[in-house]
Amino acid sequence: MYVIGIDIGTTNVKVCLFQLPDFELVDLYRFSTPTKWDNNDSKFEMEKIWNGVKKGLHFLSNKIDNPSELKSISIASAAQSIVLLDEQDQIIEPTITWFDPRSKSEAELINNIVGQQSLYAITGIVSHSNHSLTKLLWIKNKFPERYAKLKKWTCLSGFLAFKLSGKYATDVSLASRTLLLDLSSQKWSTEMIEYFDLNTQTFPQLVESGASLSVISKTIASEIGLNPSINIAIAGHDHMAGSICTNLAVDNELLNSTGTTEGLLLLKNKPFLNSKFQEYAISNGLYVKDNLFSLYGSMPTAGHSLNWFTKNFLASFAELVELSNTIYQDYQKNSKELIKNLLLFIPHLRGSGPPYRDSSSRGLLYGLQDNTDNKSMLFAVLAGLCFELRTLKDAYTEFTDQPIRSMKVIGPATLNPLWLQLKADILNCEILSYKTDEAVARGAGILAAIKQGYIDKLPVNSYDRYLPSQENKNLFNEYYQQIYMPLSKIKREFDLIKFSDS
Repeated sequence: MYVIGIDIGTTNVKVCLFQLPDFELVDLYRFSTPTKWDNNDSKFEMEKIWNGVKKGLHFLSNKIDNPSELKSISIASAAQSIVLLDEQDQIIEPTITWFDPRSKSEAELINNIVGQQSLYAITGIVSHSNHSLTKLLWIKNKFPERYAKLKKWTCLSGFLAFKLSGKYATDVSLASRTLLLDLSSQKWSTEMIEYFDLNTQTFPQLVESGASLSVISKTIASEIGLNPSINIAIAGHDHMAGSICTNLAVDNELLNSTGTTEGLLLLKNKPFLNSKFQEYAISNGLYVKDNLFSLYGSMPTAGHSLNWFTKNFLASFAELVELSNTIYQDYQKNSKELIKNLLLFIPHLRGSGPPYRDSSSRGLLYGLQDNTDNKSMLFAVLAGLCFELRTLKDAYTEFTDQPIRSMKVIGPATLNPLWLQLKADILNCEILSYKTDEAVARGAGILAAIKQGYIDKLPVNSYDRYLPSQENKNLFNEYYQQIYMPLSKIKREFDLIKFSDS
């Protein structure tokens, strides 16, 4: 028996074939996420994404001897971006990328009309240019003639599900990232719809994450070469889907999902809609299973910082891996010397995330000398990512009054022992590294298999454990308190002056 999990990521799209019951990765089809840039503006090229996914499905269909053994296709995607369609189901451009800041003024407008506290009480999130409503309003304001043709919209994974099944929907985890869902009722907010004069007929149906939306359309099944009885499902928010691979527990475990961005996910039995969480821009949401709520914060750059460093200072990714391994060996032998000479790196290459969210924030590398080399800079980049993550973890533990027992890591960071040990030492937390092939796509497949009755329990996943060193923890804590946080505070004040729109 087989399932296919699809991961529509910011950088890459992965179409993956897994075999049950262990969800072993049989094969995958990967391609760079088609994205078009115009100066700082960016948009996803959805028809190219759809065509790439079709090629991937066709490729994987040839890996199965008996087509009836493929039971489900489940789709997870990056949150916030939405696809608009007209009456002929043609895409209304642009499909603005989630990280594109062009809708900043719409985000401010939402705050002014609804009020920050009222907005957070309804949706559980703080208005930001990342969110779907701001993209929708931007198109409404800038291209009213295009907006007038709008008949339906949905999230990225919902768009692919629509193309595969003809049913137009979104799952609850992605809906809770739009700024349009009433978190308490778990329905589209009538207040938000009335505030912005939106047409409810254009809204997608809300469906359960991973549950069967429909079987694949006969036309598409015939075109791709698939069995027409395959179930199509929306697995939802990519980081949430990926967490399924770790069997994340409620309250005292964090998921650290790494990729282009880096997310920190905490599961709770209730939302936290008070002013402290609002002040620090921590997002509430709906989880993909067990009727749980999520607390989620995302750093706009994680893997992106490493890509930036590789592109500008190294010859290849292979050199990055080699250099990381060399530093790891040095760190095991003499960590004190490395920490003593640590440069300060604040990874705001695409602005900052919570708890001090600011899309205008800029990155900072401090402490350069004439003998600074690539090794020192890479160590600073990895440490800086961990310090940034600590600020978010500290906010979670302080405001929920709940100690964190362990942090479960998925994604590219699991292949970098130095990064993992730095997470343990800087965050003072047990790190469980799940070296899971294609965690998001795999989680999407597992979620669908559970919800659709093909398995009755999660598969067992192995992990590597990293524990904090008492000496390193103390040294990093001193650095964090005396250097990182004071300079971060100064930089936040400087950002407001130098980089304000005024």
